[in-house]
Amino acid sequence: MNWIQRLNRAIRYVESNLSGDLTPQDVAAKANMSSFHFQRTFSVVTGVTLAEYIRRRKLTLAARELMEGERILDTAVKYGYESQASFTRAYRNMHGFTPGTTRNPGVTVKAYPPLVFNLTIQGEHSMDYEIRNIGEITVAGEMRPISSKDGENYKVIPQFWQDVMTDGSFGKLMKKADPKGVLRGAGLGICIDYSEEQEEFNYIIGMEPAAGTDLGALTVRTIPAFTWAVFRGEDPLPDGIQKLWKRIFSEWFPATEYSHVDGPELELYFDPIKEGGNMRYEVWIPVEKS
Repeated sequence: MNWIQRLNRAIRYVESNLSGDLTPQDVAAKANMSSFHFQRTFSVVTGVTLAEYIRRRKLTLAARELMEGERILDTAVKYGYESQASFTRAYRNMHGFTPGTTRNPGVTVKAYPPLVFNLTIQGEHSMDYEIRNIGEITVAGEMRPISSKDGENYKVIPQFWQDVMTDGSFGKLMKKADPKGVLRGAGLGICIDYSEEQEEFNYIIGMEPAAGTDLGALTVRTIPAFTWAVFRGEDPLPDGIQKLWKRIFSEWFPATEYSHVDGPELELYFDPIKEGGNMRYEVWIPVEKS
């Protein structure tokens, strides 16, 4: 079963259980993926989190049933809301009005259809990559625990970067980087230590330190040996690297014999290029042959 088929099987499972209990772990299992990596893949490819997609689909069906005459409380309970008040808040946020207004003349509701994943052949731009087998890599930096629930990571990580840039921490880190190391003196953003149960991971902003460097209170971690798929870009940030991530998951994985394995994901940032404000960057993803 290929990558696209597995994603569509997970969506079918979601659609069959919108009025029941849906956990990220159960949905991910239908795609033969870990919860974290499924949710990350889903949000990168679709632009919404799995939780948001499920919420939209539930409220789409709820609106249809209310228009057909179902009671508000019964509908709220059916789609997993603990109270009519919490259902009303969610309903208003999506549709723009309360459930009780749904059957009023002239009222229109929003509808989000089920997703279907397809493989689209994109021939306009080539996608260069390299497969590298790399031994252990020692990294050091500042680390924070990050929650991936409801897309929280997409808010917290940019703020983390803003903090280290503003207080000068990143500049101090980069003075300890080894320009002759495996990672060539790059600034690093690392997702590591995924916890399925807590839907959390640790995020490190750091570098590969030069031998003998005093690392003080920095977090030091050893990344195990992996086979890495390495992708390169040279664009303004953050748009360039976000587009690259989407192409990796929506084009590269479906079209190749490789699959994602559980392990750290690395973003490497090199010195800015003056023309146009571009920056050279790389994305490293641990993979194995399917």
